[in-house]
Amino acid sequence: MYPLKVEQPYPRNQWWVAAYGNEVGRSLLMREMLGERVLLYRTEAGDAVALGAVCPHRAFPLELGRLVGDSVQCGYHGFTFGADGTCQRVPSQSGVPQKSALRRYPVIETGGLVWVWTGNAEAADQRMLPDLGAIGLGCADWAVEQHAPVTIAARYTLLIENLLDLSHVTFIHATTIPGGEQVASIPVKVEESEAAITVVRRGENLPANSLIRSQFPDQEGPVHQHFDAQYLSPALIRTRGAMSDALTGRTLGTQNYIHLITPVSPTLVRYFVNTARDFATDNPALGAMQIAMGARIQPEDIAAIEAIETVLQSGATLPTEISARVDNGALKVRRRLEAQIRKELCPS
Repeated sequence: MYPLKVEQPYPRNQWWVAAYGNEVGRSLLMREMLGERVLLYRTEAGDAVALGAVCPHRAFPLELGRLVGDSVQCGYHGFTFGADGTCQRVPSQSGVPQKSALRRYPVIETGGLVWVWTGNAEAADQRMLPDLGAIGLGCADWAVEQHAPVTIAARYTLLIENLLDLSHVTFIHATTIPGGEQVASIPVKVEESEAAITVVRRGENLPANSLIRSQFPDQEGPVHQHFDAQYLSPALIRTRGAMSDALTGRTLGTQNYIHLITPVSPTLVRYFVNTARDFATDNPALGAMQIAMGARIQPEDIAAIEAIETVLQSGATLPTEISARVDNGALKVRRRLEAQIRKELCPS
């Protein structure tokens, strides 16, 4: 499925964000992930649980049931399932049917996020989770804003490629991102490691725009500014980066935009954004400003991505795809993502 040349649309042996930690509590929450209905809740001890969300008896949606202690009781015929997924009780008989357990998904809660492993549970590997602390999540000395999750009616790969080529900022966000008109003209290079693929942009001697002045009120002269796009996994991309005073080289701070991407289905994606900064952490007005900016910027990206998806699904004859030099990072990510999926399909 475009732009990938593999039959499976996404890797399943992968940690994906199911929810913000504060969304999961002592009520039943269903989130569809990779075409599967996943039931989320917390035990009485506060641990996050992720189970299959469909009762195997008659396919009743379990989010319409209720919690009994740490167990889930189906709202249709009362089948009851433990936090480990096992069927504990069938009210109409003394025993339970064979193969009646719900799937239990491995869960990690870190950085204010509930991560669910959607592949083979025995293959779940915490080491595949990117280093969230390195980008500001879960760190006491960083300020983090969690933006409201949204859904985009498009394949998740279109969102990945949107984030990897920030030259679109100059055009899609011409009136919403201060200083964005200069991004497209900044030269890029691609840095590749086992952990990440980074499209590196270094803006130099940029005039302090209104956003910079609001973040650093004493900054009057020009700045050096990173406009990076770093692919850490298909579930996580970091954009932006460090800022410094152009005249002295003095570090001002780092602003990261953390994009958390979870496919709902082949042509629907749930999108979480966190903003994280290591400066002015005691200034809630800056956090409110980031939330307000996000509310203006996100709809512009969504409209562009959904417009492309409409074309892809239209059945129209498309021109042969071309790429620019700036697309090298995105093309490397395509190949890495395809390799990850192929490894699942043919593990030997």
